Amino acid sequence: MSLGFQAILIGLVAFFGYFHNYAGSTMWNRPIIMATLTGLVLGDIKTGIMVGAALELAFLGAVPIGASNPPDMTAGSIIGTAF
Repeated sequence: MSLGFQAILIGLVAFFGYFHNYAGSTMWNRPIIMATLTGLVLGDIKTGIMVGAALELAFLGAVPIGASNPPDMTAGSIIGTAF
């Protein structure tokens, strides 16, 4: 699979992760889902699951309190898995 095609597929995974804002609270943007899908696109699903599980623990306490915004889990999961 070419690098350009993988980049397009990862872009679609990112769109899928950000789409949860418009589809209700579906929890598609969680790191375990995004990293697994990114690992599937890149051909290494085992690493995707391991990175997703580690990032899920890191983002477990990321809740908005008051006027603060939680960190972007979707971009962090996709970029962390791809690298």
